[in-house]
Amino acid sequence: MELLIVRDRRIDYDGSAIRSHWAYRNFGLLGNSLVVFRGSCNVKIEEMVDIEDLRLQNEIKSDDMVHYIIEIFDFVNPLFASTLQKLFIAKLCEVLSEYGIKTERKGDDIYVNGKKLSISIATISPVSVKIHIGINVEARGVPEGVDAIGLRELGITDVEEFMERTGRAIVEEFNKVKKDSLKVRWVQ
Repeated sequence: MELLIVRDRRIDYDGSAIRSHWAYRNFGLLGNSLVVFRGSCNVKIEEMVDIEDLRLQNEIKSDDMVHYIIEIFDFVNPLFASTLQKLFIAKLCEVLSEYGIKTERKGDDIYVNGKKLSISIATISPVSVKIHIGINVEARGVPEGVDAIGLRELGITDVEEFMERTGRAIVEEFNKVKKDSLKVRWVQ
């Protein structure tokens, strides 16, 4: 998996990055990839993937987030997409624990002290698995009624270092899973 950390500009997430080949179209990354960037989040209704959120007309927004856009071409299956999503969320929880932050994973979301730190969705296209994870930098601009928390409130002020560290951790985890899947023989 190829990793790109976008440092030179902010990119606002509106949900369209969940489409297939987004990393290739925008950054020339062909194949399995992770693009990490920082920007606001305001998912348009027409870009919502989670049908439950759509039915409930839930707003998905935040003024400042670290975003992870993952695309995997190896095996296109919604169960695989959801499994990878939860693996990557668990990996992010591990990295946060290295910062001394106690997290709780509820499904595909990260909570700290009962407050929501992240959003996430996993889906498939005809050619790939797509995953978006967003982590609040500050808990501003979130939907009314969402008790949120951000990295800054947790003492993480070097956001670029956090982006680099978590991006590398996700890529290493995926590459290890892929390697482990290739080194075993089938049984009769």
